[in-house]
Order: sequence, then C-alpha cells, then structure tokens
Amino acid sequence: MADNHRLSYSCCPSTTPYIYETIPDRLRHLAAADPDREAFVFYDFNKQRKSLTRKQLLDQTTIAAENFVKYGVEKGSTVAICMTNSLEMLTSNLGVIMAGGVPFYVSANLKDGSDLAEFINNLEAKLLIIDTNKGDENWKVLENIWPEGQSRSKVTPCLGMVICNGNIDRENETRKSLSSFQQKNSDTKIKLPNIQPEDTLAFFCTSGSTGKPKEVVYTHFGILNWTKSSNKQLNITEKSVFFCDRTFSWVLGFPRTYVTEGATRVFVDTKLSISGKHSDFLTDIIKAECCDVVYLPGYMVVDILKNPDVSEKFNKVQSIFLSGERIQNANYQAVKAQLCTDVKSFYGTTESGGVSEYSSTSGDAFEDGIIGKPLEGCEFKVVDENGDVVPIDTQGELCVRSPFRFVTYRGMEELFREVVDAQDWFHTGDMAHFRQDGNCVIGGRKKEMISIGTNKFFPWSIEKVLKNIPGAENAFAVGVPDTRLGQVVCACVLPKQGTALSESDVKKFCDETFLEKSTAFGVTVKPVYKIILDKVPLTVSGKIDRRTIGILAKKKLGL
Repeated sequence: MADNHRLSYSCCPSTTPYIYETIPDRLRHLAAADPDREAFVFYDFNKQRKSLTRKQLLDQTTIAAENFVKYGVEKGSTVAICMTNSLEMLTSNLGVIMAGGVPFYVSANLKDGSDLAEFINNLEAKLLIIDTNKGDENWKVLENIWPEGQSRSKVTPCLGMVICNGNIDRENETRKSLSSFQQKNSDTKIKLPNIQPEDTLAFFCTSGSTGKPKEVVYTHFGILNWTKSSNKQLNITEKSVFFCDRTFSWVLGFPRTYVTEGATRVFVDTKLSISGKHSDFLTDIIKAECCDVVYLPGYMVVDILKNPDVSEKFNKVQSIFLSGERIQNANYQAVKAQLCTDVKSFYGTTESGGVSEYSSTSGDAFEDGIIGKPLEGCEFKVVDENGDVVPIDTQGELCVRSPFRFVTYRGMEELFREVVDAQDWFHTGDMAHFRQDGNCVIGGRKKEMISIGTNKFFPWSIEKVLKNIPGAENAFAVGVPDTRLGQVVCACVLPKQGTALSESDVKKFCDETFLEKSTAFGVTVKPVYKIILDKVPLTVSGKIDRRTIGILAKKKLGL
C-alpha cells in the first residue's frame, strides 16, 4: 500500500493476474472441476430449501440459453428481468447472458406499469421475463402495458414476447411460460454465440437525477476482476459458504462470487429479509448451512440483534461485512461484540464496483462512515470543487480509478463524461476525507438520495408522480429516518393557492397510485409519511433548499 500523507491520495497496486474469461467460461470450468458441489442454495418465501449443484446450474443455464436463442435473442439483445430472487431468476439471468443477450433489471412501483414501460422502452427490450400468476398484481401491471390477446403492445412496441414465471393458463405467441424455457430443445442446429471478456455483461439500472433511468454498463472482465479483488479482502474463497440476501439485480447481489471464486452462495427470497418478521429463520439458515462469510444490510443487523442468544448461530461465521449504506459505529460494534470478531466495512458503488474495505482486525479506530483503504488495483483521491487534491484531514469529493469500473452509461455519453474525467477518475459524489492513518471516511452525499434498505432512489422519480396529486402546486420526496430500513419516503406537498389539500388527500392518492411493495426489489417508494408545506424554502441563490425541506419533515414528524 502506497500512501501520500501530504495529500489525500492512496493506491494499492494489483499483485495477481487478471481473470480474462467470461461468465459462461467460468460456469463450464467450475462444473468440470467439481460437478456435484452445491453452487447455490435458496430458501423461498415458504421457507423451503432448494439447491443446484455446479453441473445442474450449467445444464439448466445452457438449456435456457438455447431456448432464448430459439426465440430470437441475439448477441447484444436487451432482455428485461422483473423477478425476485429464485433459482428460476438465477438460471434465466445466466441463460440470457450465455445466449449473448444483455439482461437489465426492472421493477414496477406504479399500478399502471408506466415506470416499468419506461425502462423497457428506454432499453428497447426484446423480451420481458416477469414473476406473475394470472390475476396477481404483476399480472394487472402486465395487462396495463400489454393486454392479453393483443398481437403487439402499443405501450411497449419494442417487446416481442413476455415470459411469465408462474401460472398463465395457456401459452400463445406473445406470452409463454418460463417453464417451457426450462425444457431441453430438440433443435440441434441452435448455436450459442462466441462471447468475449470485453463484451457487455449486463445493465444495472439506477434512477437518473432528472427521473430518466441510467443504465450502468459492465463487461464480463469488469465484474469478474473487481469481484476477485474484493473476495480476497472479504475472505471469500472457493471453499466458502457465503450468505447474501441481496437481489441478483443489484451489483452486490449479482451471482459473481460463485462464478469468480466457486464459493457456494446461500440466498433467500428478499421479501423474507426485508419484512423484518423472519430474523430467527434467517439466522437458522446461517447456522444450518455452516456459512463462514455473511453479508448483513443494516436493517438485518437491527432485526438479528433483537434475538437472544443469537451469537450461538454464528459460531461457524469467520467474517461479516456491512455495505450499501454509511456504516454507523453502533451497529458495527454490536455486530463485533455479539456475532463475529472480524467485521468489515465494505465500500463500492454501482459504477465502480467494490473498491475499499476496513476491518475490525486492523487495529485502527472505527468511526461512522469509515471505508478503509483501496482494494488491489484501485486508487483513491479526495478533491475540492476545482478538482484539486486536498490535504489529509480535509473533506472533498471521493474519486476512484481502477481498470474494473463500469464502461459507460448507455446512451448518455455526456453524463458519463461528467462523472469520469479525462484522467479516468470516477467522481463518486460521496464527500470524504483521509485520516492520518490512511483510512478514508465517508461524510455524506453531494446530492440528496433516498436509501431504503440499501436500495437507492433519487427523489425526482417519485416527485414526478406526486406532482399529479389534484390540488398540488409542487411536491417533494425526502428520506426520513427509519430504525430498520435506514430511510423511508416522506411526501412534502405544497397546495395550490386557495386549495384545501390535506394529508388525507395525499394519502389517498398514494394508496391509489403506488404499489405496497416493489415487484422485484421488496422495498417500496410509496411515501410512508405525508406533510403539507406552507411554502417552499429557498437557498440564498434562489434554488429550492431540499436540505431544509428534509429538516422540516423530520421536525414535524418528530423523527
């Protein structure tokens, strides 16, 4: 590790060769090396255990890939996946990749499906794979964007087919059951494409600052190599049994630890963990599966530590890492005292991948927001508003450079150049400072974001919906504290002059408009709290003062 103690710069040169393979290469290699070892272990919402060996995973992924090719997926085709974690989601996801397609991950929060349609149209998806049974909420959303019986969707004209994971009564040319894609194809002429390490692997979608989705583009090379670097620091090896509840649609939850290292991945339907009602069962899984490495989001820490004698269930756990949010000292110390002595604060972004780690075994003092030092192959610097590197102990914006970062924002080259400069530094938007001991500490975000159970949402995508409230002059979405999820949404609405708009009116609109739970991610952006504003606070320069709106909301709600 090389540290310059005069300026806020740190780097860790790579000491190991890069992985120059693709995800399909790794699936084949691992299946050949140890075909009968369990690759993935899954517990569904009914708490039933299911698993796939390495060979079963390869076989089912290959069958899915051949069927995707049969129905028109070509190298570079985009495929929308609106599914919760399951073995079906896993093999569909990997099958699209093996077929040369590029998966991206979507979720519906609105009953009319307009947000889902926006993603589909923006990425010109050829197929949509969705969890649905006829008559359920997803089915109703699907009916709004492509009614059954229509040969073509007027709302999403790019779509050629919807593949339903569930009971749909009967198949037709535009709707097919996912189970049919899991049947061996008799057509021996189907050929899978040749995929290169630099080819696009997937798009990880985030909300844009104007409400327009951003698609973060990753290659096979990028995902495999930043995962290799982070696995080394997180003690994840081929022999590991790794518990992580995160959805495959999130870059941290993507099935990359298995394809990179061969570690067995234990996961659950994310609705089990996000509900807060099943913490005993989740810790039973960690014990029963002899998990030695565990990822815990903040809300799971809160839930688990409520249980008496929980430490006994963690007696096989060698290390725990916390990530996805600014880590608080209270949570960190509680995990260290009750669950595992080796606790790690792991930092990364969708764009950069995992880039730093701080461990309780380092002997350095912990403080809120500490993220430690760069991982192998990564460089850090902290800069001021002019882009100049600041001295140690001075706050500025954290910038990251590595060969593993995302390639670009799809179709948004100008935005990409705003965050990746001419020297290839990615500007994270996180405010940070270097301590004298070389550790980096995150202080907060340059721009306001709402983090619900580690899932990140820009307020603009919620506000454009709230502005349709009858009688609303303006509307804002702010994150307010929640003891489990970190934050939830508060709708702050300014009525039109002369309009008697009440909090009950806002609640009625939200109940009629937002889904109670996201159809794929488990959490919801539906406002939990609603307040009426007397006026919109402004900064001295005349801009809307979002920070003050957030303070007003918390004060009024007593949070």
